[in-house]
Amino acid sequence: MDIIQSLDQLDERLAACDAAASDAELRRIFSTFRMEPEPSDLDPFCDAYLAEQMKLYKRIAGKDYSFLNEVSTFDVEAAVRRPFPFITQNAEVTGNQLLAIGSLLRRLDVPVGGRILEFGPGWGNTTLAMAMCGFSVTAVDIEKNFCELIQRRAEQHSVSIEVVHGDFMWAESVEEPYDAAVFFECFHHCADHMRLLRALGSAVKPEGAIYFAGEPIDTSFPMPWGLRMDGESLWAIRKNGWLELGFRDDYFSRALRSLGWDAIKHASGDHFGANVWEAKRVNRFSVSIPADTRMLTIVGVQDARGITVETASDGWAFYGPYVRVPAGQWVATATFDSEYRPVGRGMVDVCHGADVKRVAAMEIDFAHMGVSSIELAFELDEAVTQLQMRFLCIEGVSFRLKHFELRAASGLRS
Repeated sequence: MDIIQSLDQLDERLAACDAAASDAELRRIFSTFRMEPEPSDLDPFCDAYLAEQMKLYKRIAGKDYSFLNEVSTFDVEAAVRRPFPFITQNAEVTGNQLLAIGSLLRRLDVPVGGRILEFGPGWGNTTLAMAMCGFSVTAVDIEKNFCELIQRRAEQHSVSIEVVHGDFMWAESVEEPYDAAVFFECFHHCADHMRLLRALGSAVKPEGAIYFAGEPIDTSFPMPWGLRMDGESLWAIRKNGWLELGFRDDYFSRALRSLGWDAIKHASGDHFGANVWEAKRVNRFSVSIPADTRMLTIVGVQDARGITVETASDGWAFYGPYVRVPAGQWVATATFDSEYRPVGRGMVDVCHGADVKRVAAMEIDFAHMGVSSIELAFELDEAVTQLQMRFLCIEGVSFRLKHFELRAASGLRS
């Protein structure tokens, strides 16, 4: 690995990149050189830190950064027939790209037919995959050629995709919030990522999520965030003018948490590009039973009215929704149909994890309660996964569960 000390040395390497006979050879050359990172002692959230990174960008790119630098020139007609990654004729690159797309699709916690806002879709591979899965997708890209390409590919596959020619800050103009926002190999091109994250607070529904897939977010990144100095990133900055940022895990989590989002990293055991970060709001989670199947039953019947249990004296009346919850104090609430008076005795608890660790429990006798909901408070010392609220029938239980809600009872902890 050669450490580049000057722009003249960098230009020599980029000339070798230009002469590469294949995509595989180009990527091999990328792996042979880099520049040393330039860490900063400044607060990574301050304007001066951003200014430092933009100054470094200008030194390498030879010009000031503008989102217009992110445009690309390519043959749209040819890309309709064979888009990236197939155009590389590199099986490894293609396989890794398909793996990353599949990893994202597997993690999407979006209702059937839900609305997804995707930024920087580029070739439209993720856009098309989500649309063909039945989601209503709005794709926003700064490059007119990509917008045309996505529209052409959508027509080719007989799916409807709303294509918007705009930049990241189009998020600030969203009037009807989306179920989710998706970034696939593009968030690292945003110069003011905190402004974008703030905009997503109103662009995504309160119960919605943000997904970051194929992004350079890693524990080994040498600074909170900044320009990546590997060979491929230097090529992209110097030759194309693109902004190539990287983020350290702890900074990325902290940035999201500062704006009310809790993030979890779904690490891929196969390839770094298949890692998916999922962010959801940390103060509330709700499930409307008729429209959502994350609350389940064994002894009841689940239909458009909710989960109905009739005179059950054994078995689970309901359980779910198996969600990730940050550390802090919480209240879980199960609300019943007021026109279907709850009766009987049972046990309600809250537990989490594959080993079903119980954190709260309470015996229930509806005859002595006379209420249409159950609240169970609990505290978590650390973030947990697969959290669920369960009701075990003991004697003559009848009710109709309509709604489940999980809300923060006080401040949350990182």
